[in-house]
Amino acid sequence: MDIENTQKVTFKLENDNGKFEVKGEIIGESQIPFFDDLKFKGVIALLNSIDKQNFDGSGNHQLFDHFIKEIEETIVEMKKYDQFQGKLI
Repeated sequence: MDIENTQKVTFKLENDNGKFEVKGEIIGESQIPFFDDLKFKGVIALLNSIDKQNFDGSGNHQLFDHFIKEIEETIVEMKKYDQFQGKLI
């Protein structure tokens, strides 16, 4: 018998108009409440899968720069506060 001690985090992103943009799941082991370490691992894995050349090749290099800036600004804000996203429902 195999027993796995894994957790699953499901997330979704909607734009300002409430339109669904992306949904995903992260499955793995977590040692932090609300699986925040698992979420970080998912973010890192996704970032490591992105190739700037795909943006350049599609003629959309400004979109790459936009997302990098948004990531950098989000990290700066996260570091300022102990509770960034508010309470989980």
